Amino acid sequence: MATGKEASIPKICIFLILFGFLVSCETIRSFWKPKDAFIKSLDLPDWVLESSIKLRIFNDSPNVVNPEDALPEDDIASYGNQLRVLLAVSPAAMRDIYEMAGCLDGSDLLKLSGNKMTDSGEDIWFGVCKSGAKDAIVFRVLEMGNNQLYYLYEEELIKTWEESKKNAKTNPDKSMRLATKIIEHEPAHPGARRLLGSLYLKTGYCAGAVRNYRIYLRILPHSPEKNRIDALLKKTCGETLIPKKPEPKEFSDELPTLEESGS
Repeated sequence: MATGKEASIPKICIFLILFGFLVSCETIRSFWKPKDAFIKSLDLPDWVLESSIKLRIFNDSPNVVNPEDALPEDDIASYGNQLRVLLAVSPAAMRDIYEMAGCLDGSDLLKLSGNKMTDSGEDIWFGVCKSGAKDAIVFRVLEMGNNQLYYLYEEELIKTWEESKKNAKTNPDKSMRLATKIIEHEPAHPGARRLLGSLYLKTGYCAGAVRNYRIYLRILPHSPEKNRIDALLKKTCGETLIPKKPEPKEFSDELPTLEESGS
């Protein structure tokens, strides 16, 4: 896949596993900086293509795939083979995400034309755009076969989203709590990401605003709001947009010898 990032597991992960640290190794990555022509054609601000690097504890919360929105942005929304690659759980959420996201060329989705499951656990949804183009989104499916999560979206989270939107102006704290609940279960929900980005920006929480707008613009790279969001963040959260320098390594890249480990 032409994502411009390495998919191999770093040696540091093996070290951590050997010594009993329960971490998600896939979160330890280099900054994702795609350089191919397709990525350049999206004309996204540089900060959208940067990524947070997090070392997180494995989740033991039942039926919560993204507790406290801890997943790395690259796991939630990225690109591959000139398609959007998004994380999702419920087929009903995939439908809503696609309809909200529209087509990659920036036009609205006219209709869904089908889907196809792959052997690697991806669900590829195909659509026809109002522009006449054909489109597709690759959904990386989490918790496949978990009926409780499938029905949770239809039975609860759709109503949660409507309630979150309704409270955005009158009760922003409640709106943020509800929107956060949505992305804990469906991390690539573009509506909730956009709303959280806006509310966090208004409260001055730049890290949250950048993260949510970053994911939102990866899902809608040709959003008519792109330039406005970019200008607002550069004006209000300029320092947050500057990539951080690599932190000093706490662990060696090489595996320890038996003598060094004391075994």
